[in-house]
Amino acid sequence: MRILLVEDDAHLGEIIVRGLREEGYQIDRAMDGNEAELFHLTRTYGVIVLDRMLPDIRGEELLQKWRQGNCNTPVLMLTALDAVSDRVTGLKAGADDYLCKPFAFDELLARIEALQRRGSLNTSSVIKAGNLELNPQTRLLTLQERSVMLNRLEYDLMDLFICHPGQILGKETLAEQCWKEPWEASDNTIEAQIKNLRKKLRLIDDRVWLKTIRGVGYRLEVV
Repeated sequence: MRILLVEDDAHLGEIIVRGLREEGYQIDRAMDGNEAELFHLTRTYGVIVLDRMLPDIRGEELLQKWRQGNCNTPVLMLTALDAVSDRVTGLKAGADDYLCKPFAFDELLARIEALQRRGSLNTSSVIKAGNLELNPQTRLLTLQERSVMLNRLEYDLMDLFICHPGQILGKETLAEQCWKEPWEASDNTIEAQIKNLRKKLRLIDDRVWLKTIRGVGYRLEVV
């Protein structure tokens, strides 16, 4: 599962990112509201961890904007404000849970896992590019009535391509977004994964293709 962490405290953010990656999660980290908005517009997340006090916007204002745009991703709000009125404000803005600082990482992890289970029960949304559909819950890639199951890495790659329709994605971007440890993603490793993904795409329809843009990267094409 991919998590969006919106936290401007550099030290705390590093601790959370390191811990969640060790638990097998894919993490995108935003330092302010503007960066968070860019991630939110281009990626699909299982859970969002959102700090209430950001440099450029209050967390509850950003969350209200997302909820008004029909975002139903489970959100865990972090804050140093622990008054009942503060917690009520965060929950009314659309937060699904609320965690006060300082906190133990184990509690953060447990709350994320609970939100993940809740999200799996409550959402049936799929990611789409034309008639191509990717189901976050089952990792099934479907075109019309033909489907193929993807493994975790194949799913993360396909998710990235579908969320950037028509865009060329370089190997560095693929490594940073889809590998737990980006340094493990050599050119040969990435090329091998793209080859495997292409084989699965051919199983559902040869009109769906990952085109190589020589010297630049890859682009998803759905004819």
